[in-house]
Order: sequence, then structure tokens, then C-alpha cells
Amino acid sequence: MIDSEYIASHFHKIGELGIPDLESFRLASIAIQRERNPVYKRFDGFTYLPVQAFKRKPIVSFPVEEAEAVFISSGTAKTASRSRHYVKHLDVYHRSVVNHFRAVHGGGKRVILAHLPSYIESRGTSSLVTMVQILIDEFGLPGSQFFLDVMPPESVFSSGPVLLFGAAFGLIVLAESGSFQLPDDALIIETGGMKAHGREMSRADLHTELAHGFGIGRTQVTSEYGMCELLSQFYMRDNGLFYPPPWVSFVILDPADARTPLPEGETGALAIFDAANIYSVSSILTQDKAIRRGSGVDLLGRFSGAELRGCNFLVEERIGTSSD
Repeated sequence: MIDSEYIASHFHKIGELGIPDLESFRLASIAIQRERNPVYKRFDGFTYLPVQAFKRKPIVSFPVEEAEAVFISSGTAKTASRSRHYVKHLDVYHRSVVNHFRAVHGGGKRVILAHLPSYIESRGTSSLVTMVQILIDEFGLPGSQFFLDVMPPESVFSSGPVLLFGAAFGLIVLAESGSFQLPDDALIIETGGMKAHGREMSRADLHTELAHGFGIGRTQVTSEYGMCELLSQFYMRDNGLFYPPPWVSFVILDPADARTPLPEGETGALAIFDAANIYSVSSILTQDKAIRRGSGVDLLGRFSGAELRGCNFLVEERIGTSSD
């Protein structure tokens, strides 16, 4: 029997001998969460819960007081409401982060530097800061650290390969200052966020600017895609597409009808199943515009509120407009 505890303990082993396949995990998760998650239960007839619901109610399949952490989405002080993801077991997040990073970027030790302005102030509730801290703890060499205005000394580069992890808006400021050069073999992983800070730039142009500003090759700049409502991440490959770990699947849905999948090559709303989300809700409809290309996804930015009017109405109809 595949129950929630089994999924939480084995999701990262999908593909190994004797472990059920992803579809088995997906169907079991939906059944469990329909029964135990009072908000998801209200969306009968819809597989994917609109991500906006995380701003309205606790999305949990367990008693909320048992949560070991609460991840809160980023935003300015004027933000009316933010998503809250109640995490029952941080170990689930740890295994998701570590196993996918190792599969994509290898398990070698490196100097991990993190520049996350506006996130670091919320260290205890930021899923991004928590993720990077997990990576530092697991893969970091001496000298690995978070930094803001003061650059780490170049002496830290002598410990080994360098990985600079950061929010796009902060990295571009550093790059444009021209005051911080990385070793030739360094890798940059940016996490997006330019538009949220009042500046628009294509991902290709951003990566070109970062490579030039930090003095490394263009192919040594890549991206990560994640959100506080999910416990797993997508990583970009050289073809510019984003790929999930084996315990995550995705479909592209018609933004006007969240029950209608679109064929490969058509633009729609990205919907994600994440087995690591077994204690909240695993099937989430994001607000991100995307195209499926094979087993990868081409991320095109965020839908406007008007484009997602149908999803917003669905949330208001099923759970109301107030937040708890």
C-alpha cells in the first residue's frame, strides 16, 4: 500500500528497483489528499489546485500545528497577502534539494556563495534561503557563505570550484558594478525575479550580462526554477529548457479551463505534480506561462491577472476571498 509516509520516505527513489513508478505515486497522492486536505477536497473535478489558494487558507493534509517550518513567498512590505506553505517534515525538503542537485550538478564539494538580498532577511521562512543553506551544508567547502554588500575575499576561491547562487536582480547589480570577478571555471545559478523588481530582461540577455560582468563564459550561467509552494526544483539545461527531477511531472493547461491539457508546442499555464508535496498538495496549477518541449519546459514568464481570471474566480468560488 502506498500511503503518505511511504511516499515521503521513497519519492526520491523513483526509478530504483522495487519502487512504484511516478504515476502510481501521483494517483496515490491525489487520493490521499482528496481525503485529508480540506481545501483540496473543495476542488473536486480539478486535479491541479490553483497556487493562489496558498494565499487564502492553510493547504495541509496534516494538523497544521505539527509543521516544522512555514515557507512564505517573497514580496514587498506592501504585499497584501503571501503564500504560506506548511512543511510537516524538513527532511523531505532536504532529500528533494540534495538528490536533484547532485543528479544535475554532481556531488563534488565546492565553494558556494549566495547573494540573496530581500530573501536573507526572512531566513527562517524563505524556501530559497533554506535550499541554499542545505546545499552549503551538504556540498560546501570552507568559505561558503551568504553575502550582501561586502564581497567575499578572493582568497575563498582557493578552496575549490566556485558556485554563485543568487536572485537575478541582485546578481545583475553586482555584474554591472564590474567590481567582482569570478574564477574562469565558476558556475552561476540564478533564480529569476527581475520583473518583480521593476526591470524586465530576457533570460538570454540576463545570462549574457552576468557572464560578461563576472568574467566567465556564457555557458557557465544557468537557472533554477522553484517556488515556496513546491518542495522540488527545476534546473535549466544547455538548450534553455527546464527539467524536473524524476519525482515531478508537469502538464500545460488551458488558462481559461484548468481541466483541459494542451498539446506539446502550445502556450498555456504550467501545472506541476510534485511527490515531495505529499503533506500539503502535490498537484499545483502555477501562474507561469509555459510550453512543453519534449520532457522539458520552456518558461515564458508570468500570466497577467486578466489572463488568469478563470482561475481566480475558481479560487474565490471554492474557498472565498479572505485569508486565514
